[in-house]
Amino acid sequence: MEKKRGFFTSCLNNLKLRTQLIILVSIIILVIVSYVLSVNLIHYSLLKQYFSQISNKIFADTSVKIQEKTIKLYEGYFNRVFYLNGNSLVSFHRLYHMTKKQVKLHSLQLDTDYQMLYGGINQIPDPIRIVKGYGSSDISYSFMCYSNITAFEDPLSLDELIGMKIQEQTQTYAQILYQGNILSQSFLYSYIISEKTNAVYPCLNRGQGIYSYDPEKREWFIEVRNNYNKKKPYNEYSKSFTQPYLLFTDKKIGLSLVLPIVDENLELIGGVGTNFLGAEIIQILNSQEFGFQVIYLVSTSGIMIMHPYHVSVDQLPLYIYNQSITGFNQSDWERMNTQSQNDTSACPFLSKHSSSLYCLYNSLYEQEMIIGIQEIPEYSMKLIMLLSSKEYQQFYSRFQEELQQKLLNQVGLHVFILLALFLIICLALYIFTYTLFYPIQQIQAITINRILSKINKKSTMPSFANKFMSKQISLLFNSHSVVYDQLEQLSFNKTTICTDLENFKYPKRKLSIRNLSKRRLLPKENNLVNQSGQKQQQQNDVIEPETITKEMIITFLKISKYST
Repeated sequence: MEKKRGFFTSCLNNLKLRTQLIILVSIIILVIVSYVLSVNLIHYSLLKQYFSQISNKIFADTSVKIQEKTIKLYEGYFNRVFYLNGNSLVSFHRLYHMTKKQVKLHSLQLDTDYQMLYGGINQIPDPIRIVKGYGSSDISYSFMCYSNITAFEDPLSLDELIGMKIQEQTQTYAQILYQGNILSQSFLYSYIISEKTNAVYPCLNRGQGIYSYDPEKREWFIEVRNNYNKKKPYNEYSKSFTQPYLLFTDKKIGLSLVLPIVDENLELIGGVGTNFLGAEIIQILNSQEFGFQVIYLVSTSGIMIMHPYHVSVDQLPLYIYNQSITGFNQSDWERMNTQSQNDTSACPFLSKHSSSLYCLYNSLYEQEMIIGIQEIPEYSMKLIMLLSSKEYQQFYSRFQEELQQKLLNQVGLHVFILLALFLIICLALYIFTYTLFYPIQQIQAITINRILSKINKKSTMPSFANKFMSKQISLLFNSHSVVYDQLEQLSFNKTTICTDLENFKYPKRKLSIRNLSKRRLLPKENNLVNQSGQKQQQQNDVIEPETITKEMIITFLKISKYST
């Protein structure tokens, strides 16, 4: 270790001071950069694990909140559809009674210009008729038309006459109450038992189909009676939904929102309703959201009210646990009804990362589906939202990859900053040392140039003088040149002779060169014999208070060198 340390020290001492400073500072900076880099790498490995755990929790909590928010948005949409459509039914109920009171106060003579008896076989007038505007039937959005379910009596009874007179007014009301595509409303219709009138808006010309249409046997009016019987006494408005059925007007499977119409004595006299096509509502909802989602509106008994599947009349009622269509079985439906926050997910991936998300395997989609359920107690329904777990896993994996990439980018940025800072410090250090040592370098250069100029301009003996010079003078001149060169070297290199000279203690008395040289030449054996003689001789030496001159010191050094 001492040899290596000496080698390093000798190598470092042979370099310029500027180079030594740059090397030492660079080593210090490298140590600092290495320490900071190692600390960053350690932090990265720890933060990666820590952030992965935290991100899992944040992602799970966020996913639950997104699911709850999405299902709340769906619930809000259904509430808007149900409440606003229900409000139009309530408005129709009130307008009907108000109009009936006014009709009884005036003449009951019919005005044929306002009689819109086009709901059956009577053709809609051309200016306002949309030919085959709804399937194979003509329609019109200009008024609400009506038809009688049986032949009117001849002459007309009082109730029939009052009902036909009321239609002259209500045919314009429907244009105000009808919401159309805004609320996914299909048709608005009413039926009064005693008046035997069946009204519909938009006006639908049923043609010969009117003879097979009996409102009292249709599902919507059956629900009107059930609703009325459940709410006796019927002292407040109560809207209800039918089970899905084949709509006569739409020729599609849908459901109806109905409201009983009662008289002053709270007796049932008829009903008003509106149609919904569940598949179209679900399609609108799916088009407004991202990702693969399935929306169900299910009754508390499990009957599918709104769904995206195409089924025939023979398959009605469709239950959610019909595995061939929905992909869920009876046990899945029971688990949905008993779902709680403490239940563990049936999906392995969600059980590992987030137990708060409920999941069931669906055989139709051949994957685990994340399930969200929202109760609609007013209508005894459940809103069920299914989310694809595959998309959830892809999003989760992408989230983790992006997080890890961001951490790597951050570490790489720190490393780049450290390396750039190292180079900048080295450059600044070089400029600083160059500026600091520039005067010293100039002095060294000037000194070297002077020395070289002296070497090049050595004093030489003229050639003509050599011919007349004796050998003793020539040897003396050569000796002078040698001594001069040695002194010149001693002025730049510190030798052992110089060290001896520094350590030499000046004597308090001056000795003559002759006596000193004699002492150095005496043999060591005669020292003991001549001690007394030397003492006597020393008494004869001349003592001077002056210091030794430079020439005497150099002569002493030469004598000591040649004597050894």
